[in-house]
Amino acid sequence: MKKLIILTTICFAVITTVAQEQADIEVSYNYKHFHRTGKEQNHQMILLANAVSSKFFNPETEYVDSLEYTPDGKEIYNQMKMAAFTSGNMKSVPQRRVPMYIFKSKERGETDVYDGINVMMFRFTEPYGIQNWEISDSTKNILGYECTMATCDWRGRHWTAWFSPEIPIQDGPWKLSGLPGLILEASENSGQHVFSATGVQMTPRQITPVLNENNYEKTDRMTMLKVLRKFEDNPEAGLSTALGIGITVKDGIKFDKTLDFLETDYR
Repeated sequence: MKKLIILTTICFAVITTVAQEQADIEVSYNYKHFHRTGKEQNHQMILLANAVSSKFFNPETEYVDSLEYTPDGKEIYNQMKMAAFTSGNMKSVPQRRVPMYIFKSKERGETDVYDGINVMMFRFTEPYGIQNWEISDSTKNILGYECTMATCDWRGRHWTAWFSPEIPIQDGPWKLSGLPGLILEASENSGQHVFSATGVQMTPRQITPVLNENNYEKTDRMTMLKVLRKFEDNPEAGLSTALGIGITVKDGIKFDKTLDFLETDYR
């Protein structure tokens, strides 16, 4: 019954082709990736999508952005940080752990990207890119949906995705899209980046724009990736430059330089 409701509602939205900024579906993903030290990290990501547009983001990041958007919110956030510092539990403070927003628009034929790290935030617009997928005969069940495997090579990585034709939204996590069904799982062959759906539901939520857009420096994709690569390779120098102060990294911290971004074609 749940699948039937989702299928019926989405098909109606496609048939009417009414452009709107209200999502039809909300998908939760676990994003497994690795810190530069090699430590595995898992973070929740959300995809809000309709037939023509979508927004992919980390809800904790958006929560922090919403707090910092108003003076009252900033005061609340400062109180939260002070309380956490007093209790010695700074990990309890919400942070921009995955400061990424991806907005796809089929109507405009563009993808808007907001990304970076807390001291260096960037934004750029690029053409809406559909990967050149090869669909196989392999199938498996994810969250009760029958999924089909597809593979592609895109921007330096080989991706394997599992999509469900039962959910006729041609979208997925991050920038991945273009398959005849929603992508519920995607991983690149090194295992450094894995997106796994943990929940799918209908939603009345709006696809809202990013807050504090002026905090992001306008650039292009290649420039952003190269700047962030320099920071990852030498975070001490990167922080010193960004903050204008001397930073000393504790001895003994080792960085795994085999780890890389979702896109590696900047090298």
